[in-house]
Amino acid sequence: MRFQTTTPVQYPSGAGTPPSRPSHLRQANARGLLRLLRQHSPCSKADLVRLSGLSAPTVSSAVAHLESLNLVENLGDGESSGGRPPEMLRFNANRGFVAGVDIGGTRLRMVLADLNGRIVTQWATQFTDRQRTPKAVCTLIHESLKTMCQDASTSIKKVLDLTVGAPGVTNVNSGTVLSAPNLRDWNNVPLRSMLERETGIPTTIENDTNLAAVGEHWRGSAAGVEDFLFIALGTGVGAGIFLRGRLHHGANWSAGEIGYAAVNGQPREPLQVSSTGQMERLIGGLGIEAEWRRILTRERHANSSELAKLRATEIFDLAVDGDRLASQVMQYSAQILADCITDMSLTLDPEVVILGGGVGLHPELCRVTEKLLARNEFAKPQIRSSSLGTQAQLHGAIYLSLTASEARLLD
Repeated sequence: MRFQTTTPVQYPSGAGTPPSRPSHLRQANARGLLRLLRQHSPCSKADLVRLSGLSAPTVSSAVAHLESLNLVENLGDGESSGGRPPEMLRFNANRGFVAGVDIGGTRLRMVLADLNGRIVTQWATQFTDRQRTPKAVCTLIHESLKTMCQDASTSIKKVLDLTVGAPGVTNVNSGTVLSAPNLRDWNNVPLRSMLERETGIPTTIENDTNLAAVGEHWRGSAAGVEDFLFIALGTGVGAGIFLRGRLHHGANWSAGEIGYAAVNGQPREPLQVSSTGQMERLIGGLGIEAEWRRILTRERHANSSELAKLRATEIFDLAVDGDRLASQVMQYSAQILADCITDMSLTLDPEVVILGGGVGLHPELCRVTEKLLARNEFAKPQIRSSSLGTQAQLHGAIYLSLTASEARLLD
């Protein structure tokens, strides 16, 4: 698990300056050393002194505190370099577990990870019609979490934190899903409180595309990039926005809801939280497939009935093979996407745009979109495919749960 040792510690009060109270200083030291242990295990106290810049007594005191919390394992003596053998330490990644959930438009995916962020087990299922309501999803998450814990030979009581990605506008502070039009009866759903009652586990709720952006920033295509966009194209269309190394939600939690963006050549329409937006209807997976069927009908293609069954990625595959009609659909989709990226770049000026989601991951869409953007003299960020693929949301969920559980363990 990679923790950046330069990440500033966030304090609950003040203007970003460390509080002077000794208890707070000990807490900050313990957190910093815990991150170093995660990054460099196994290591000695002398290593921690060198890496942290703290004094030997401070390190010894903090390590003793971490040992009392069962967060550090003593491995015994290491190899001597001529003097007394150093005592080797290792972060206890099995002290507990964290869980991540991705609620998609058609399926539920879950992972269980240790405290190093290593995925221990995962689980997925397609939604039935009855399972798409908020209450049914909460029950399904709880039952699936118990199944994963059994698979991992552990108890659900050892799950320290749960992070859930929802496909819609989400108020992170209150844990409320304000709108998720691809699901059923998902308006102003207090999902965090519902899940905490159901599971008894502290829970974070976040927009699914934002989670994917977090995952890519942590261990994916945006590692080390401070200003970037993650654009997901699948059943839905959305963007996660990172500015100066931080996830940007906006004043009303709708930053990145580009599925509602207007499309050139289409009439403007009022935005409604209970329905999908214009861009999503046109280049979400269903929209691409509808455009394909429209072209087949217009061209009166001999094999229309069979070709009409193709999914969006299969249509893109035909475009790669040189099919003229499929290439029209590809150009249509890439142009709408490139126009959106240009408009966002004029406002946010990202260094990189990462394409992900079941449809957005297609390499030909990435190539054609990049070619269209290359015509700009500016507002043409680098275009990259997600390196985490469809797992990006789950990696983002793991990261947020690890961050939350770390604070809770040290408290």
